[in-house]
Amino acid sequence: QYYKKSIKYYSLSLEKINKDHFLVPKILYRRGSSYERLGDWDNAEKDLMESLKIKPNQPQVMNYLAYSWVDKGINLDKGLDMLIQANNLKQEDGYIIDSVGWAYHAKKDYIKAGKYLQRAVELLPEDPIINDHYADNLWMLKKNIQARYVWNSILKFDETDKKLKDI
Repeated sequence: QYYKKSIKYYSLSLEKINKDHFLVPKILYRRGSSYERLGDWDNAEKDLMESLKIKPNQPQVMNYLAYSWVDKGINLDKGLDMLIQANNLKQEDGYIIDSVGWAYHAKKDYIKAGKYLQRAVELLPEDPIINDHYADNLWMLKKNIQARYVWNSILKFDETDKKLKDI
């Protein structure tokens, strides 16, 4: 909820520190994610890509950027490649595994998507977004009973956002 204020302070930090300081990629990542939360995708993408340009193998940054692309329906091939690379760098991360699955889902490869999304649910069984992705994919595989079961279970999670419950 303090995204505008954080952008201000991240920007000030970037002005004050040396350009080759080890914190620059992290600050760019944080500022980029704040821009994204505010809906300023152009600045978000710019900061996330700059962070990766400075320090290429950051799985969390790769995941954030590539998932955002997939979620927006852009750069699907590039996003999937980046997510696979992030998954190779940080295996068993449920969020990255979910993103890989969601990228396959966006590309309509529901069989591959299902393998990743099921694994993500195994790793993070109480995450409502990951469960929703899994249920959406089950639905596309015509596994409607299982999809409804997962969707109904999401409604009981403490972490489920009101917007998701209202859908």
